[in-house]
Amino acid sequence: MTEHLKPLTDAENQAITASLAQFKARLAEAGELLAATHIDHALQCLDPENPINQQTAAKG
Repeated sequence: MTEHLKPLTDAENQAITASLAQFKARLAEAGELLAATHIDHALQCLDPENPINQQTAAKG
């Protein structure tokens, strides 16, 4: 089975990143540190400069 992937546009990536950063900040303020940590991980995964993403791109 072949999956047809549709990558995020730059605008979509920026909008999602901004929203996640706001959620992370609010969760941290509320003391929900585990949830904030998970969102921080998601932000790292969306960052094209993150080495983990460069490794994945090199494999593809």
